[in-house]
Order: sequence, then C-alpha cells, then structure tokens
Amino acid sequence: MKRHYNKLTDRNKPLRLKRYKDSKIQTNFQPEPSPEESIVLLENKETKGSSFSSSIQLDFEDDEVFLISDQESSYSIQTSSIKKDLNNILFLIFLYFLQGIPLGLTGSLPFILGSRNVSYADQGTFSFAFWPFALKLLWAPVVDSLFIKKIGRRKSWLVPMQYIIGILMILFSKYVHQLLEINQTTTRKDIYSLTTIFFIVTFFAATQDIAVDGWGLTMLSKENVSWSSTCNSVGQTAGWFVGNIVFLVVQSANFSNNYIRPFFSLPSQKFGIVTVEDFMKFFGFVFIITTTCVLLFKKEKENESSDSLEDTLTLKQTYILVFQIVSLSSVKKLTLLLLTSKIAFGIQSMVYLKLIEKGVSRESLGLLAIPLTPFEIVLPLLISRFTNGPKPLSIFLNAYPFRIFSSSLMVLWVFLTPEFRNSDGSYGLFYFSLCILINAFNSIWNTTQSVTMMSFFTRVSDKTVGGTYMTLLNTISNIGSSWPSTVSLYAVDLFSFMVCSIDNIEAFKNNMLNNSFSRSYLKDIEKNTCSNENMKKECLKVNGNCQYQVDAFYVLGFVYALIGLLWILYFRKVVIQLQTYQKSNWKLNFSF
Repeated sequence: MKRHYNKLTDRNKPLRLKRYKDSKIQTNFQPEPSPEESIVLLENKETKGSSFSSSIQLDFEDDEVFLISDQESSYSIQTSSIKKDLNNILFLIFLYFLQGIPLGLTGSLPFILGSRNVSYADQGTFSFAFWPFALKLLWAPVVDSLFIKKIGRRKSWLVPMQYIIGILMILFSKYVHQLLEINQTTTRKDIYSLTTIFFIVTFFAATQDIAVDGWGLTMLSKENVSWSSTCNSVGQTAGWFVGNIVFLVVQSANFSNNYIRPFFSLPSQKFGIVTVEDFMKFFGFVFIITTTCVLLFKKEKENESSDSLEDTLTLKQTYILVFQIVSLSSVKKLTLLLLTSKIAFGIQSMVYLKLIEKGVSRESLGLLAIPLTPFEIVLPLLISRFTNGPKPLSIFLNAYPFRIFSSSLMVLWVFLTPEFRNSDGSYGLFYFSLCILINAFNSIWNTTQSVTMMSFFTRVSDKTVGGTYMTLLNTISNIGSSWPSTVSLYAVDLFSFMVCSIDNIEAFKNNMLNNSFSRSYLKDIEKNTCSNENMKKECLKVNGNCQYQVDAFYVLGFVYALIGLLWILYFRKVVIQLQTYQKSNWKLNFSF
C-alpha cells in the first residue's frame, strides 16, 4: 500500500521513506530525479544499496504525520489543506471575539477602580467576577448533555447565552455608569454590586465558551482540529482588545478632552467620548443582532457529532464521565501541573495596578496595548506551526524560565517607574517605549505557553467525549490561572504596611502641640496606617499621603520567582512522562 504526501522534498528532490520493524517510520533522504514534488511511503519493504545523507523519523498522530530530523526539528505534514476549513476557522474566531468583549470590559474595571483609590482587598473581591471560567466544569455536563436536536447540540446553548449576554449588558449599563462615572467615591457595597453584575455576565460568557469549545472540535476536520486553540487565542485577544483597551481610551475624560474632542472641535466634558453606558448598550445590541444571524444562517450539521458518545449520554452519565476523566492517572498528573504552573506568575495581574498607583494614567496604559495587540493576535498564528508537533509540552517547559524572567523584569520595572517621572508628574515617550518592549517580551512567553497547552489538550482529549474532556482540562487550567491572582491581591493588601506621611512634619508638629486636643489628634495621625478608606481620607485632610513602609508586592515577586524555579526542577520529569503516554492512557473505558 502506498501513500503520497506532497511538497516534502530535500533540495527540491523527493524523499523516499521506508518503514522498519519498530513502531516509528525510519526515513532517509534519498535524492532521486522525479518530475513530481512528492514522497512515496513504502510500508513493510526494504530498500537496498542506497546511499543515505541524513535520517529522520515519522510519527503518526491521527491524520497527521510528524517529521523529526536528527537536528531535532519537526514539521507537520497535513494530509489536507486548511482551505476547506477556512470559513469555519473564521467563524470560530468571530465567536471567540464576541466572548472577549464582556471579558475585556470586566478586565478594564480594575483599572478604573484603581484610579478611584480602591484597596487591593476590594480588587481581590472583584477578581471573583472572573471565576466562572474557572468553575464552568460544574455546569459543563449540563451543556454537553441537554440540547434541542432540531437546533443543534452547540447552538442550543450558544444562541440563548449570547442573547442573554446582550440583554444583560443593555439592562445593567445605566447602573454601572452610575457606580463608576457619576458617584464620586466607590464604597465596598458598590464593589459587591459590580462583582455580582459582572460575575453573572461572565457566567454566561463561560457557558458560551463551553459550547464554542465543543463545537470547534467537531466543526473542524480532524487534521485541522488543533487550529481551534489558535482561533481561541486570536478571537479572544481581539475581543479583549476592544472591550478593554479601546474602551479604556475612549471612556477616559482626560484623553477625550485632550485628543479626541479638539480634533472634532467639540467642547470638553466631564465624561469620555464614550461612557460605560454607551459601550455596554452598543455591544449589547451587537450580541443580539449577530446571534440572530448565527441562529438563522449557520447550520450545525448532524454528522458533526455523529461519532461522539456525548450524543447518547444522560446528565447523570455525563457527570459520571467527568469523574472517570479526572480519575485517569494521566489526567491527575496533568491536573497537578496545571494547578501549580501559574503560581510563579500570580504577581503579573497587579503590575498595571501598581503602575496606576505610581501615577501612570490608565488611558496611557490602555494606549500601550495598541501596538501590542496586533502582535498578540499574530503571535499565536506564528507559534502554531511549532505547537502542532508531537511534543507541545516540551515547548511549554522550555518557555517557563523565560516567563519567570519576564515576570521578574516587570516587577523590577514597577520599582524603577518613579525614576522616569518628569517634573510635572507625567511620563515621557522613552518610558512608554520601554513598557511596550517589556510587555511584548512577556507576551511571547505567555502566549507560547497558552497555545502549546491548548494544543496538548486538543491532542490528548478523547474525541468521543471531546466537549466534556476539553472543558474539564480548560477549567482546571483556568483555576490554575485564577487562584494565584486572587490570592496575590489579598496578600499584598494584608502584608503591606503603610503610614501617613506629611511634608514638613516638624512644623506640623509644632503647630499641633499647643493644646491637649491637638496632641491627641497628632497621635492619631502617627498611628494612621492607611489600611482602610477612612484612614486614607483622614490622611488627606491634613495634606498627607499614604506611603509604604513595606510593600508586599516586591516581596511576593521574589517569592514567586523562587517557587517557579523549584517548579521547573520538580515538574520536568512529569512533563516528559505526560508526553510519553500513548493515546490509550488518555482514553476512557466507559462503564455506566
């Protein structure tokens, strides 16, 4: 039996491949004249008397063949072009883009809250708004097992979820505008209200993500299924950019009054060119309109999931299935890896908040992402050519030390930021240029690890229960990303120590020592640790400012870097072992 693989040549000469008795296919470069650019795979036959210049190996993985040379380079030979899946790839990117809008909007709120002097503990409370993505496994079996067959397994959930997101964004828009742009201060009660609202919105976005993840596995052909991770990364990044960066810029009153309104000869106003109410209403209607189009014009083919066991499972059986997946020895080891691998980078979620604290405006930080976002969108596409190889976790592990270094570099950058401040309190072009370079360097390793891990999930998931399997692995990964960030926010607030500092303190003391009441008031000021909003207000009343005696942010940055190095030493063997597992180690033996 012969198989032909196009466009694999050596110096434009075809390569002849032959199989030996072992499980791999040993292959030798054998230039020979031929009008075709193809190679012939000869199975169970030997070629004698040939002169070989270099040897390689082929490893079969479903419908892909992986070519591994002596120089340890690998190439993916696709048995069919991605052109036949191009429309579906673009459609998946669009669905993930929609998903990124409310996520980006939710991600912008910590910057707005930071500019309103909200404590890190309150920021930690709001960070729970992101947790539905980490907890979606709890209701994922419901999404995977209950559906309306006439509409389709995935559309039965995708369509109502996107409708609900659009309606919620319209309904809550005015109230969120009141809390963030009308009220002068943000109370703890406001934090709870905002957390509840955006937790609900994120819950429905996470449910939509379950449906899209599962649909991506069946919508794309088998040889292109690994593109689903790239669609996820590209689409969510683009949506996050619009919901986060673009929103922060156009919502800023300072930026709008200084740059946008003068360009159109408009008068200055107390709000940005677009308020949070305008933004939420606009994209609420975008969700409703585009979801209607998906409902009417995008068909979910019946045969897309015809080989999936999920089609036949009851809700109870689906939960049993989840338990069986997490009971696999291979999944247990992967779970431990996922829950601990992001500890070293938990401090990164606070970097921009610390920069705002040091006087960098949130709209300036938003503008930083304009040159970075196209880079982050293209980056997964560039990385995907390497992650489609047989050992994506090796790339994940090799990127780990670089990401530790980039995380430590960002902590150092926060420390050095005041040195770049101009006399008027602003920051110049040189500072922001360095910010872009540092963030781009960090994005390379962050995206590399994200895409390679998603590629590994796609490769090992049992396709007969692909939706549930992928959701489980993504949920565990999201928990591993969420808990270090939340813990870091609370830890920095808990272990940092601040005092109320007053300029020309000696003169202030002399004025206050005239009577007993003033002396008592002075003692209260000296005891002021700026640990809550009332203490901060008292400090401001005497023209003081809260300054750190101990900033736990830097201590935590050092501790996390040390934990990351120890993680590499321990989990290197685990990564190697996970990649040596056969497909059978990841497949389920169903028993209901």
